[in-house]
Amino acid sequence: MDIHYLLDTKRTCKKCNSKTAHILLLPLPRGGITGYETWSKELREHIINTLKIYDVFEARVTKKEGLLPDHKFPEIRWDKDTKRISLENLTIEEIKKDFQLMTNQRNQQKREVCRFCYQTGQRGIIYGIPCFYRGNEFWDKEIPKQGKEAEKGCVGCAWYDIEHWRQELIKRLNIQD
Repeated sequence: MDIHYLLDTKRTCKKCNSKTAHILLLPLPRGGITGYETWSKELREHIINTLKIYDVFEARVTKKEGLLPDHKFPEIRWDKDTKRISLENLTIEEIKKDFQLMTNQRNQQKREVCRFCYQTGQRGIIYGIPCFYRGNEFWDKEIPKQGKEAEKGCVGCAWYDIEHWRQELIKRLNIQD
């Protein structure tokens, strides 16, 4: 099929005799375009099972179909040396250290919070609680904005490791389990 035909969004629907224009949505290949890491269905399943189907934002075990593996260290701060060549041989320790599970909606929210931090230097908050277990609400100017060293600037932000942040907050509030 001719690609120009697929990209013509002014075509009308002949089957429904409609005179209105229809916009055709094309599936775009994942990975490669953005430089983000990609993984197989099997690896995604392995990450979800390793993290025990635990939604870190909701702090509960949930259905695995709604969860996505999320890189704790946001991709917006990666450079060419940060991305792994392959994720297929991750150890359990690497999975626990580098990933957390959340829904797509929360993943998109985190992406926007991290983008705002990257652009402005103002770190994100969760649940409206301005608490950082390391650092404060502003990105440390001594830490580079991008590259593997930038990960140090994310530590302490709630979005970086939501479960660790929650446990630190509980300690500060002196709440007993």
